[in-house]
This record gives sequence, C-alpha cells and structure tokens, in this order.
Amino acid sequence: MTLRNQFLSAGGLVSVLLLAGAPNAAWAARADQPDGQPDASPQRVTEVPALSESQQEAAAHFKAMCGYLASLQSFSLAYRSGYDVVQATGQKIEFGETRRLVLMRPGRLRMEEVSIDGTRDLVIFDGRNISVLNADQGVYAQVPQPGPLDDALGYFVRDLKMRMPLALMLTTRFPEVLASRISTIDYVEHTEILGIPTHHIAGRGENVDFQFWIREGERPLPLRVVLTYRDSPGQPQYWANFADWDTSPSVVEDDFVFVPPANARQIPFAVQFRRPEASPSPPVASGGLQP
Repeated sequence: MTLRNQFLSAGGLVSVLLLAGAPNAAWAARADQPDGQPDASPQRVTEVPALSESQQEAAAHFKAMCGYLASLQSFSLAYRSGYDVVQATGQKIEFGETRRLVLMRPGRLRMEEVSIDGTRDLVIFDGRNISVLNADQGVYAQVPQPGPLDDALGYFVRDLKMRMPLALMLTTRFPEVLASRISTIDYVEHTEILGIPTHHIAGRGENVDFQFWIREGERPLPLRVVLTYRDSPGQPQYWANFADWDTSPSVVEDDFVFVPPANARQIPFAVQFRRPEASPSPPVASGGLQP
C-alpha cells in the first residue's frame, strides 16, 4: 500500500473552495402565543458586529482578486503545489505536482501536469470535447462536452470525477460562489516575502481555513494559497505557489487541439465504465489519471 491516498481525489479542492457559509443569525418573531396573537415584543435579531478596519481591508482585497480573475478573458500561469497525506500513525507525508495552464474564455483550457513521481498528464477543453492524456502510460480518454468553460469544469469534476485542484478559481462564478460562504476574514500583513508587494489575508469557512497572498496594485493576482482542513484528522494542508502570470498570453488555436500520440490507446473515463460480472477489467481514466 502506498503512502499516497485520495486527499486530492475528484473534486477535493473544488469542494474546499466552495466554503460553507455561516448560519443565518436572524430570529423570526413568534406567532404561537396562547391567545393566538403575535408576540408584541420587538423582533429578536442577533446583531452582527461591524467589520473592523482590518477585516474591511481584507474583504476588499479578496473581492478585488476574485473579481479580477473572473473578468480576465485569457491568462496563463504556472504553479507548484503540495499536499499532506496523514498516515495511520498521524505522521504527515507531503506530495506535490507542478502545472502549467493557459485559459481563453469562453471555452478553451490547456493544462499540463507533472506529479512528484514524474507522471505527466495533459488536459484540454476545446469547446467541444474534454480530452485527458497520460503520456507515460500511453492512454487517453475523451468525451463530448460542448459549451462554456465554466460548464466544462463543473462536468469534469462533478460528473467525470476527475481531479482539477483549484478549479473554481478558473471560473467566472468564483466571486459569487465565495461571497456568501466565508464566515470570517481578516488582514494579516503587507509583505514582500514573495519578492513582490503582497497583501496577506486569512479567513475561515465552515470546515476549512484559508490564506491568500494577493499581489498589490491594479492586477490583484493570487501569488500563494494555503488551505487547512481543520476538521480532518491531522489537519492536513494544501498549498500552491503561483508564478509566470500572463494576462495577455500569446496562444494559437493549435494549443487547444488534442492530437493523441500515434501509439496511444483510448480508454473510457472511470464513470463511463461499468464492469459486467466476471468480465475482465480494462484500464480506466481516474482522478487525473493518477494512482
């Protein structure tokens, strides 16, 4: 049995970023008095404390980052990420991967991935199909999925059960999804620890703590993110460092054309395959074509 598990299994990081919101704080007036009349006392409403100056600053920077990412018609970047896998002994073992991606709205995405064990994967959305290639195993899977990138990403993670860490950040729905699902947020510090003037903010959702380092200025791009699964055993973390941001990348249509290698075999996605009784099991594409 390997040390690696499914900490980043299909949709893992997407569900992390779909942070659950705080419960509604309002109390409704009661209308169940013995005389059948509404309670004449004033309506009880739990007061929500006013945001401090630090919290307002953090919220403003976070909103600016989310809105800016969603507004971009194209961009490219590279990032290196790592994640903890908690063992039965409680020890944490870190695994990781590097990715390069280029995105063009409304319906183009190319992502190249190299995992820590050297496995190379390629994912392409071309507005008509989703294609995934494992270059080392010489296999690929492909499925029709016409439409905008937001829908393709949702289908990729939710329906095909494939891995796409931080997929929500690539969608135009990023601001609206997160806006109502963060319970607390605060400003930590202004820092140049990443070599660029950066705003460091921290926040909490229902089950996940998060930190973002956001570039200062007119292009509030994320430079680093750390997610802590505080309710999971060992409180494992996921982190990613972003680099080589280009908001006007030079791309050609061929970048989004999937051409399988001559000797590659096409296989189904895991959710497309249902093994009949006593029949052999063919290879399937699962979770980013990763073990």
